[in-house]
Amino acid sequence: MTDHLSTQLVIRSPAVEDAYRIWTLVQQSENLDKNSLYSYLLWCRDFSSTSIVAYLSDRLIGFLTGYIKQDDPATLVLWQMAATDRHGIPGLGSLLFNRLFERVATRHVEFLEGTVNPSNRPIIMIYRKFATLHRAELTRSTLFDSEYFDDDHEPEVLYRIGPVRKARHREESP
Repeated sequence: MTDHLSTQLVIRSPAVEDAYRIWTLVQQSENLDKNSLYSYLLWCRDFSSTSIVAYLSDRLIGFLTGYIKQDDPATLVLWQMAATDRHGIPGLGSLLFNRLFERVATRHVEFLEGTVNPSNRPIIMIYRKFATLHRAELTRSTLFDSEYFDDDHEPEVLYRIGPVRKARHREESP
């Protein structure tokens, strides 16, 4: 990443004021389930410590939302992730995964879980890269078959990574 871009990139917890921009980015995505704006307002209020947004100058270019699993506090469940097209930040998805994990690791989180549609190859690659970087096991299993959805929704495959260990090397970050 060029120095010019890295000085403009801000990665932080979301605030309620970010909800509309996150919702708009989701509406533009072909891979994400569409939720109400209200759900993103609540998410930014109630789960900001386990979520992350990326801004380039004053433009939202990506986000990753997650929460600590209620019955397993060692697990961070990743809910949604999206990035704008042509933002110019190589590896933004991996950077968001690593930044968020660094933040929640202080809470003794050792596992990441998330569901992915089988056709969403970019996110699958990010999960694999994260597992390799952190020398962690990655397992897959179908969490929800297509029959649970009301349309032509693909199955949701659960990816579980962990236990996560210290990274082999730190990714370049701004």
